[in-house]
Amino acid sequence: MMEWLLIIDGGATKTACALVHAESGEIKYTNSTSGSNHQAIGVESATKILQALLAKVQDFLQKQDCLNIAVATFAMAGIDSPKDHEIVLAIVHSAVSALPLKIDTLIIENDAQATLLGVTAGQASALLIAGTGAIAYAFDGTQVVRAGGWGHRAGDEGSGYWLGQEIIRAIFRMEDGRGEPTILKNAVYDYLQIQDVTELAAWLFHPSYTNAKLAKMSAFLADAVTKKDSCAIQISIRAAQELVLLARAVLKKVDYRGEAFSLYCNGGAIKHNPFIFKTFSLEMKSMSPQIEVSLCEHQPIHYLIERTKMAYDSL
Repeated sequence: MMEWLLIIDGGATKTACALVHAESGEIKYTNSTSGSNHQAIGVESATKILQALLAKVQDFLQKQDCLNIAVATFAMAGIDSPKDHEIVLAIVHSAVSALPLKIDTLIIENDAQATLLGVTAGQASALLIAGTGAIAYAFDGTQVVRAGGWGHRAGDEGSGYWLGQEIIRAIFRMEDGRGEPTILKNAVYDYLQIQDVTELAAWLFHPSYTNAKLAKMSAFLADAVTKKDSCAIQISIRAAQELVLLARAVLKKVDYRGEAFSLYCNGGAIKHNPFIFKTFSLEMKSMSPQIEVSLCEHQPIHYLIERTKMAYDSL
């Protein structure tokens, strides 16, 4: 019987899915929709998003005359505690039970943890993700530990959301005369299609505001840095410093003592801002010369597929 691997990458900004032929490893179906982090949008909305996505998966499988999924991995943002895991478990079961999908093995993990296992193929290493939020995981060959990822209200320093906040604050300071001029203002005003600072203030409390929209403003930094915008450079340096603190914290938890070790970086806030990545890498190497810092070459869904394949092969 043909068997499938189902991968759901439930991020804060986007939820992506892939169906993979279990034996060949070939991706047969992909789709995506809006973010499904229950902490950001609530349990009901997250459940509806997953149900709609899984309904499309079911439609595809029915055309293949096989609804059997050998392993399904739900790699979800917002699993930061045992209580969160219970909540997401209920969300996933509710979404799955509404459809005639048969899943033999169900894996529900924090998205960053699942990505780490896929990136490293089970080898000791660490993963720092600076996307909408910021989190780091390390694996010493036995246990997985984490640092960060406590959400935008508590921290997420160096993340896309944090960068968006810093950009907005810089604009308010500039408009007040409390801070230096920055070309980031023009980029933000064009993005939001607004004319002045009062409209910017209003947008922050408008129903159209989302954390994801604020996080997307981090993309403006790279261009501003290349144009030598002092404000953009300073924000980027602070972001790199915060991410260094995050990476060193998680390395300390696996008792890293200076040996050769791989540290992978992923997420738009660091991948799309070369100056942040370069500053981060140089600082990490200066402190720990044996650390090999590299950007993940593929989209997160690729590594989640690898993680799911590992689970399937171990059955």
